[in-house]
Amino acid sequence: MSQAPSASKNTSPTLDRLTLIAISALAYIIATGLHEHLGHTLTCILLGARPVEVGAFYVDCNYATLSATGIRLVALAGPLVSLLIGIFSFLFLKRQSLRSSAAFYFVWLLGSIGFMSATGYLLFSGLSGLGDFGTGPDGVFYQASPEWLWRALLTLSGLVSYAGIIYLSVRILNPRIAGLGRARIGSARQLANTSYLTGALVSVGIGLLNPYGFVIVATSAVASSLGATSGLLWMMQLLDLKLDVPAPGLTVERSWGWIALGAIVTVLYALILGPTLHP
Repeated sequence: MSQAPSASKNTSPTLDRLTLIAISALAYIIATGLHEHLGHTLTCILLGARPVEVGAFYVDCNYATLSATGIRLVALAGPLVSLLIGIFSFLFLKRQSLRSSAAFYFVWLLGSIGFMSATGYLLFSGLSGLGDFGTGPDGVFYQASPEWLWRALLTLSGLVSYAGIIYLSVRILNPRIAGLGRARIGSARQLANTSYLTGALVSVGIGLLNPYGFVIVATSAVASSLGATSGLLWMMQLLDLKLDVPAPGLTVERSWGWIALGAIVTVLYALILGPTLHP
């Protein structure tokens, strides 16, 4: 007597590429917008300064009226908001059972991007001396002495915290990916790679609209998308190969609601903030 195949086998998860692209673009733009504008821009205003330029991936705050502490707080606000995005997103997933796979994946991706951005900045600033945690005039660790020691500590803390976040992200997604063994990794990589590529293309495309050319793309858009979220390219290798999750698992079916929302937010963010505002 032949044995019927388990539900987790011979069933590929439904992954509508267009809907997945829309969800991914939306998550990247929201994570970036909150980091830059709920973080840096709002803090600049609340401390009594005036944003001179507000772009899609950067904010130029007039530091003339700010103390050294105020300047550091403006720099710190962006990564802090990203960290909070990650915390609130993952807490939401822990406490709420989302029936919609698309909604679950959106919240998971948003939280993962937030966490990777916050911890990735530690690593980026430690290695380069630039960015929000950098040792430059607009960085959190400006004039920190000895600089080499602070940068070494930033790099080490970035490596450890980034690895921890990757582990946590995979652990949350693990029971949602249907299949067994390497088949699970394949479908999960489809999700993550599509999201990463979407985020990279959207970030670079919008970044190219800025008035200062490729320098902003290289130091801001590329660093925050290709660099900070590069964990998406390899994190799915950490899925539990022994776990057998029954189908359908996490599916992304065609949803014109997600597609419309992703397209509208992407276009508006590009048209309004891509060329840079001068308040």
